[in-house]
Amino acid sequence: MEISLSNFTVAASSHADEGGDTFGEKTKPIAELNELGVHAKKHVGVGVSVREGVGADSVGVSVREGVDADSVGVFAGTDVVQSTHDKVIAGYWLVKAVLDVALNRGANKNKLFRGTGIFEDALEPDSLISIKQYHLLLTNVQSQTKGADVSFLLGSALAAQWLHSPMHVLQTCDTLEALLTHLVQQQTFRWCSIPLCQFQCFTTNHKVMLIPQFTVGGAKLAQFASEVSFASIVALLKGIAKQRVSVSFNFTCARPKNIADFETHLGLKVAFNCPFNSMCIEKHALNEPMSTPVIHSPNMVTDKELGRYRLFERYPLISLPDYVRCHVYQTISAHNMGSALPELAEKLAISPATLKRKLKEFNTSYRQLSEEVWRNYALVLLSVHKANNEEAARQMGINDLPNFRRTVKRLTGKTPSELRLSNA
Repeated sequence: MEISLSNFTVAASSHADEGGDTFGEKTKPIAELNELGVHAKKHVGVGVSVREGVGADSVGVSVREGVDADSVGVFAGTDVVQSTHDKVIAGYWLVKAVLDVALNRGANKNKLFRGTGIFEDALEPDSLISIKQYHLLLTNVQSQTKGADVSFLLGSALAAQWLHSPMHVLQTCDTLEALLTHLVQQQTFRWCSIPLCQFQCFTTNHKVMLIPQFTVGGAKLAQFASEVSFASIVALLKGIAKQRVSVSFNFTCARPKNIADFETHLGLKVAFNCPFNSMCIEKHALNEPMSTPVIHSPNMVTDKELGRYRLFERYPLISLPDYVRCHVYQTISAHNMGSALPELAEKLAISPATLKRKLKEFNTSYRQLSEEVWRNYALVLLSVHKANNEEAARQMGINDLPNFRRTVKRLTGKTPSELRLSNA
């Protein structure tokens, strides 16, 4: 059994990153971006690398080369977005996409912006909005628009903005692997496209699995945000890669009445009643070259304009919940089931009480985030790889089987045997 659990939040290059290959010849028009921290790596996996020394029969936590395994990625405390009020989202294109979709589906513009603190006439291409503002905006969209396909339309509208936003540099990627790495893991592009979602990446023998995890806790917007994120990635792959990619999707919800909307925007490979939401990509497609020529448009954002964007000036930023998840991955690597909240607070130079308060602002807690990571880990081991109890317990660092069964039941609501019988 081969599986790699990616330390998904460390894929963003640090300011001091000097090694590795960049896009090379194809990136000469955007060479200045390297100075801004936008390092476009060739052959950087989408969480698909196996940690050195981890055998095919074990489960490893892959850490990006050059990252200290004893620290939380490459991020210092000053790089962590510790408040939902911090303005870190490239709001201009995201708000434009929301208006394009919502107004056509019966929403009132004034009601859409009500309570968000966003003023359309004040938005400029370099405008930043906060996590809370965007979260409130999507909540208003969900409640005020008509039609079960609004989430998919919004995802496609977000992708349609790529040529006129900082996302346009992604067209220089030479493989699907490079494109996906930057799209779903680089923090810079995350704040331009799907700012409320970060992906936990697993790899199996044949597929890469992307499991969405959300910046702001709460189940109310989770399914809607998942659909937006998936539709946006699919549309971006079509828009940038200009090729058909073998992608399948799993959803925890029951088969919906609007199944045609899922198939129209995501494709025919869609399954429901699954243990977790996920997007799966065939490994063989990752290294396929993208021969699409670089597109030039009179409305394209120029490299010089990119240099003025405050988004890049603050690169790389990671949200506090994602930072906590990254820290939990280190405990998995060490086979440590205990709480590490005091240690994490120390890394952030704040007190444990302050960390708890800040996480509450994101509508979550250290325990919730930790259990989310462990739950996904258990689900992949048992429902995807069908690992037996002894192997799964060993990989999770649990010494006795009764404790393992109780832990899995508490985290997932099902026994290990039930999970092995589930559809994943």
